[in-house]
Amino acid sequence: MSGVKKYFEDNAEQWILNGYGDDGYNYPTAFHRVRIVSRFISSLNKKKLKIIDLACGGGDLACRLASDGHIVTGIDQSQKMLDIAESRRKELPKKIQNNIKFLRGEIGNKLDLGGQFDAVAAMGIIGYLPNDKIIFNAANSLLKSGGYFLISCRNRLFNMVSIGKRTEKEVKNKGAIKLIREIGALYDKVSAKDAERFVKNFKKIAAGLPEKMSFDKKSMLSPAEKYAPYISTLDVEPRQNMPDELKKTALKCGFKHRAYYGVHPHLMDPNLNKMLPPRLFNKISGCLEALEHLPMSLAWSSVFIGVFQKSKRR
Repeated sequence: MSGVKKYFEDNAEQWILNGYGDDGYNYPTAFHRVRIVSRFISSLNKKKLKIIDLACGGGDLACRLASDGHIVTGIDQSQKMLDIAESRRKELPKKIQNNIKFLRGEIGNKLDLGGQFDAVAAMGIIGYLPNDKIIFNAANSLLKSGGYFLISCRNRLFNMVSIGKRTEKEVKNKGAIKLIREIGALYDKVSAKDAERFVKNFKKIAAGLPEKMSFDKKSMLSPAEKYAPYISTLDVEPRQNMPDELKKTALKCGFKHRAYYGVHPHLMDPNLNKMLPPRLFNKISGCLEALEHLPMSLAWSSVFIGVFQKSKRR
């Protein structure tokens, strides 16, 4: 069993908890990926799309898309993940259950499903693969002409915002200048409509904050524990991606770039998160979700979702 496969088999419940739960300091990134993917698919205004979710994990995205009215197949290499996904499928109304199926399979191995899908989703898996072409080629083989591929990546640009070990590494490896220049090219004027959406979010969040703040016992961390900027606890450290390089790979594999969305926004220095009372940092940063569709959101987001479209046959 490979290291990645073993990791997800052994840590299925913890991974799902980290992705969707909130302990006061954790941002439920997986939850927001589901929200963004569901919204994009809905914007296509098409019913009963055939969708495949690669590395489907506990089935949250598959269940959400099926609940939206689509026919979904989930693929994962971890039987433990598939067992959790299947239990969630059975909790849904019978009509929706019938529109979901989960299968065991590995990306990179041939999936005999044919080019029959309208959309392919691959959330959080690209960084565990040896190279990016593997996932793009897999998506290409599964999609119909003109179909959409939605993929989430850990954002390498964010290394220049979250000052810490990864920032030091970028400086030592002389990658910092390239990252800074790509970040600089993202900024543009924010429309009045987007600015109003941002203000509305900010007011809503501010109105919900208590006047008095306090730490609970679980959140009383030492200074050393608080200052631990994005040091991975995984046995396998996933690769990060740069948006511009991902576009180039996509083009080589027969895809056109359509959109990027920033996920897990940071309005302030991320090192402040655990220095503040629980939930305060992420609540405040949440106002930036109003701008997650703008290119500049890639400057302050630790994760991004790319939307690509398979080139249409002539």
